Amino acid sequence: MSFRNWTISLFFLLLLLVQTACERQSTADLGGIDCTECYQNKPEWGPINITLTINDENPAIPLTIYFGNIEENNVDTTVFVETPDYWIDVRPDFYYSLSAEYKVGDKKVFVIDGDELASRYTSTGCNEPCYYFKGGNFDVRLRE
Repeated sequence: MSFRNWTISLFFLLLLLVQTACERQSTADLGGIDCTECYQNKPEWGPINITLTINDENPAIPLTIYFGNIEENNVDTTVFVETPDYWIDVRPDFYYSLSAEYKVGDKKVFVIDGDELASRYTSTGCNEPCYYFKGGNFDVRLRE
């Protein structure tokens, strides 16, 4: 194998490793904007997506949403969630932490995740200048 072919192969291998290195199973954002979810005025609220484990032992999960890190104990809201894919609106441009409480046998298990829901502005990404959201994806499922 020539040096050039070896270099190209190494580049693609490293690119593949970077794409799969994160624990979170989300699609890579390569800069694309969904213009159908773009707003002319800066939104006051935006959606976060939460993935949970719903099973016979845990048909409804107590979920606490915190402003900032969970250690700061700045609770935004607490809800009971009965679906594995849950959306809720929060104020954008904040970092949020989530805590989901599960029963596993006679024990309580807490699953924690954190992310920022950021609002961004583009003047060139869509037909008209607009605001869109980045982030806001939380995975608080139980591990198998």
